[in-house]
Amino acid sequence: MKINACKAMVKENNFCVLSTCKDNLTNSSLMLYLSDEEGTKLYMLTLKGSMKYTNMEENPDVSLLIDTREHIFDDEPHVKALTVYGRSMIIRDEKLNQEIIVKLVDRHPSLKALASMDKVTVVQVEVKSFLYLDGVNDAEYITVRKNGEADGRRL
Repeated sequence: MKINACKAMVKENNFCVLSTCKDNLTNSSLMLYLSDEEGTKLYMLTLKGSMKYTNMEENPDVSLLIDTREHIFDDEPHVKALTVYGRSMIIRDEKLNQEIIVKLVDRHPSLKALASMDKVTVVQVEVKSFLYLDGVNDAEYITVRKNGEADGRRL
């Protein structure tokens, strides 16, 4: 089972594509993120009232795509891709919101302008499962359980 590879991929990368859905209309957004130490919670910035914010308020189920295309070298000819299925939550606690914003800007200085806006808030995504692809033929679906353990099955 590749749960450790999934968590490592979450922790080692910076960009993801966040997909949300409302009224059967999907929306995808390129996002910078920060993960927790475990690699099972991801944090991103958004603006209150934005399409992704509104979508997550109505439907907290989201997916994120993380890949390794920016790390490809001649000796690593194929891309690894990770779809993260999770549950989003808008951080409402202002103190926690500010603590995470500081960490996000520290990791990603390009977020400084966004972080200073009045309507900015933090979104937390808690991982429920992963779909890990190593090239085009090696795929595994992994469910993350509450106790931190995981169940996987090859596809």
